[in-house]
Amino acid sequence: MQNADCYVDLGNGERETMLFFLLNALLQSRIETGHESDGDEEVNVYITGLLHSIVDGTFYVDNGGRLAASPLDVAQIAGQAGTVRGKASVYRTNADCRLMEFGLFSGCGGYVSLYRQAMTPQPAETYLEQAEQFYAWAALLCSRMPARYRGLALTLYKLAEGFDIYRQVLSHMGANYIGLLARLSAGQMAHLEHDAHQAALPAIAEHALDRMLDAFNRWKADPTAATRAAFLDASGPYCLLKPGFDPATLVPKPPDEGGNANEN
Repeated sequence: MQNADCYVDLGNGERETMLFFLLNALLQSRIETGHESDGDEEVNVYITGLLHSIVDGTFYVDNGGRLAASPLDVAQIAGQAGTVRGKASVYRTNADCRLMEFGLFSGCGGYVSLYRQAMTPQPAETYLEQAEQFYAWAALLCSRMPARYRGLALTLYKLAEGFDIYRQVLSHMGANYIGLLARLSAGQMAHLEHDAHQAALPAIAEHALDRMLDAFNRWKADPTAATRAAFLDASGPYCLLKPGFDPATLVPKPPDEGGNANEN
């Protein structure tokens, strides 16, 4: 049975774990962006684990209840956590989320919900500053926990201090190793949607015509007010595609509606 957490290197055909691929890609990206590891190797391990949790979906499954758009909501969730460890986890998780959003994915995208507009009206730079602050708070809280958390506290402190560097490295990694493309603009999306619609029109028209002809044949077999109404309803999609077409000319009203009887 194949391990779903493995990938095949197309260059040499070797099978490696996803964790190895992500770590190798991260290290290569650090070299290529001029930010080689210098006393922060534990950050590489931390970010690799975070990336892996994004890839397999566990990050959002495990932390959905801790994530929030505004710093006010984050603080409220942290306050409800009750324990120092719980508060640290909330700030750390929200900082991690922002690191991924603005590292791998270049922000939240063009669409911004009304709630996010109301709660986070500040520019992206301020949003990133929040992430740095969240890491710093998480580091401070971890430093107050038992000694086994001191290593995590140091890692989070380094993430806070070098947040922009790690964000740049992740951006390079996403584009060059994971194959993420730059987000399409609204204009590009409009052109793509228009082209896709134009390409689909022949098939749409054929389907609409078939539906209309089926309804017309039912009316021919039984020319009643009900079958006439069904035909006119079925003709709607085809009429949208052919504005000059009037389906009523094909199906005269039955005698009881003031029309002439259909003559064969």
